[in-house]
Amino acid sequence: MRVLKTTTIALLVASLPLSILPASAAPLMSAAPTSKVTSLPIEQVQHRGGRGGGHFHGGRGGAGALIGGLAVGALIGGAIAAGQANQAAQEHQAYCAQRYRSYDPASDTFMARDGMRYPCQ
Repeated sequence: MRVLKTTTIALLVASLPLSILPASAAPLMSAAPTSKVTSLPIEQVQHRGGRGGGHFHGGRGGAGALIGGLAVGALIGGAIAAGQANQAAQEHQAYCAQRYRSYDPASDTFMARDGMRYPCQ
């Protein structure tokens, strides 16, 4: 299975430059030239589309890329912020546990000498 995956990736990478090159065409010539030349009708064609052919999207592709980029940025930023918040919470719990012997991390409180529970600050 690994050999098949490696071979497939190698073929895709090797064929990538071929997909970038523009296509070209030339008229086919017969082996024996003919002395009689006939006039063929010429048809006018117009090129429609963007750069290098293919489909033209009218500029709508940029909005999708922008939205996708913002979504990915929000996910990465959220993960970083969650990691920093988690680290700060762990440092707070370590501080309270060291300062108060009766500290309860589940409720983030400690029991004072009067028997009442107070939040650790």
